[in-house]
Amino acid sequence: MLISKALERSKILLVLITLSVLWGSSFLAIKTVIDVIPPLLAFGIRFAVAGAALLIVHAFINRLHHKKNEHIGQQQWKDTLIVAALIIVGGQGLLVWGAQYLSSGMTALLNSTIPLWVAVIAVLASRQHLTKNTILGLVAGFAGLMILINPFVGNVHLNLIGVVSLTLSSIFWAVGSLYSTRLHLRVSILASAGMMMLVGGLMLVAASLAVGEFKSLQLPRISIGSLAAYSYLIFLCTAVGYAEFFWLLQAESESIANSFAYIVPVIAVFLGWVILKEPISTQTLIATSIIMIGVALMVTSSSKKAKNKMIEK
Repeated sequence: MLISKALERSKILLVLITLSVLWGSSFLAIKTVIDVIPPLLAFGIRFAVAGAALLIVHAFINRLHHKKNEHIGQQQWKDTLIVAALIIVGGQGLLVWGAQYLSSGMTALLNSTIPLWVAVIAVLASRQHLTKNTILGLVAGFAGLMILINPFVGNVHLNLIGVVSLTLSSIFWAVGSLYSTRLHLRVSILASAGMMMLVGGLMLVAASLAVGEFKSLQLPRISIGSLAAYSYLIFLCTAVGYAEFFWLLQAESESIANSFAYIVPVIAVFLGWVILKEPISTQTLIATSIIMIGVALMVTSSSKKAKNKMIEK
């Protein structure tokens, strides 16, 4: 029994680490891709292709094991549409829109507030009492955010459109995460993640058409390097990353599943500094440290809560 629990915790830790590395490096790939492909179009194709790939893999595995394809009813497609609108269109669409105006590191730092928004929305929705660690984590996290976006400290690397887009993106993602944990899709992780990404990707392509992004697409600017970054973004960061994320949402609490935000900005800021030569100010370092402390406190609080629930059962 103890060995089984230890293996399960190790599996969760391994998935969190690989997810954090994939999504931490994704901000660098995103910046490279949207320099040559309009943002909504780039993400629409990204999610549609990754979603289709997961559904193909799912069908192949079922055929290999002589399993029947799961029946997907009208309610499941309705739930998928809502989750796709929240997580892909709201969460990722606004993220890539804001990423046009910010550095890859700053985009990741603003995105790292997701666990804080998850906690706030969960409390407002269920009227739960906050633990001491949760309160400290919220205070630290939002204090770090205020330091990060403070326009009175000479931070010339911030843009209001980018900041607002990334903040709304984190809120949409948090709502989508909380909503998805209350669904019973009765299909495998590969199928549910593939459905959500395919639907969300098509919605982003439609949004791209609506705002006229195709007019600014310049195919000659697309290089082998940008195609390599795009392939990495689609098949590893998206197909593998989202399958891992939705598995975490089923295996753990929303806060633990979203704790990838604890490592992601550190990786993104470091890679942006090394590869894209993005500056790192003292203000950014201080804000990063405070936000990370806040997220760590939130995760610790969530872990204790989950452990207490297991003991009660």
